[in-house]
Amino acid sequence: MSRLSRLSRWIFFGPVTCGTFIAAGAAWGSIDDLKAEAKKVTDADSALDLARRLRRAGLFTDGITVLQKGMGKARGNEQLSAIHLELARLYLEEHVPKKAQRECDQIHKLVPFTEQLCIAEAQLYNRRGSAALPAAEQALGLKAGDYDAMVAKGRALSQLGQPGDAEAALRSAAAAVPNRPEALRFLAELLTAQGKREAGLAALREARRVAPDDPEALGQLGELLDPGPEARSSLEHALEIRPSFSSARARLGRVLMDLGDLQGAEKMLTKALSEDPRQADWHAALGELRILTHEPDQALKSAHDALKIVQNHGAAKLVEAEALAAKGDIDLAVEAFEAAYGYSRLTPRALLVAAQACLKAGRLTTARAFAERATQDFPKSAAAWDVLGDVLSGSKETNAAKKAYDSALSGEGPIDKDAVRKKRAALK
Repeated sequence: MSRLSRLSRWIFFGPVTCGTFIAAGAAWGSIDDLKAEAKKVTDADSALDLARRLRRAGLFTDGITVLQKGMGKARGNEQLSAIHLELARLYLEEHVPKKAQRECDQIHKLVPFTEQLCIAEAQLYNRRGSAALPAAEQALGLKAGDYDAMVAKGRALSQLGQPGDAEAALRSAAAAVPNRPEALRFLAELLTAQGKREAGLAALREARRVAPDDPEALGQLGELLDPGPEARSSLEHALEIRPSFSSARARLGRVLMDLGDLQGAEKMLTKALSEDPRQADWHAALGELRILTHEPDQALKSAHDALKIVQNHGAAKLVEAEALAAKGDIDLAVEAFEAAYGYSRLTPRALLVAAQACLKAGRLTTARAFAERATQDFPKSAAAWDVLGDVLSGSKETNAAKKAYDSALSGEGPIDKDAVRKKRAALK
């Protein structure tokens, strides 16, 4: 995915002992309201409820402070273990798993079920499905049908490469507690990883329906959707709830760029990078934006920033090539285009952009080589045949160009068919 933070997707909003959770439609509150409420904690239950809402808003440090205040007000093992579990979840959000594990250790001898659930979630964070699965199963042995434990089991099975069993566990959890979004979110992730995009979208739309203010579900939906109004609104609402959700912000920048709002896209991408500058995908996206705004020097800078992080980043190398071509350095651009395709062979985009750049620079032989490679490697691509038609037309090879345009019109993938027909009709 620019992938939305997998580290934040592990969280659950339901406590394991108090019998309540943040229900669908529950008010999420503004950041200022939550901070003000954090100063007025009076008991352990209110501390737990507020800490979960602070976690949803991305205010992890504030949540930890609230729970530390509530710790001294806890009455009985159930409340105390619930506080330790929530602290573990918050520490994982802050990327300090050792502190999270210490909280799990504190639950030992308090409530065995909560201890095993805490262990399972901590191990899932570390991608240790083999350790998480037995802990989740022990938790279910102590409390059969518990939602959080069922979700943890499904996630562990997914990490262990058992998608069928993982899907069954997650669907069982979603059916058992249909007004919580977590099982649906992880189910969507599992389905999408198997290439079942539409099924993944259906699961995320259901998650949004049952929990319209869950930032994780909104962020995942905005990531998976094609750029458009639904993706934009989902991401904007996710950021309204969790302003520090930098991965959602970066994705919104990408969506806005594709929708033509270049100023809004720049604002989102630059802010996301100020929050997390080690994301190569975001640097590359900003580079693409600089190409669109005709700033090749800035595009080169963004491309190089990305390539410093990931040396074989295909999108960043393509930005570098486009920037070099825009600056008139076509020989260096050709080398960069070749490398870009070498780094990313799943689509013909690098080849097509290269052919167009070479055609514009008058390098017809090189343009033809790129376009023909695109049609050879992607023989059903309408866009590849369209570009080859343009190159052949530029070379005055009328009959061959017509055949290429005909192949484009019968090919697969989005193209402007009316424009292709007009180009074909104009050939004499």
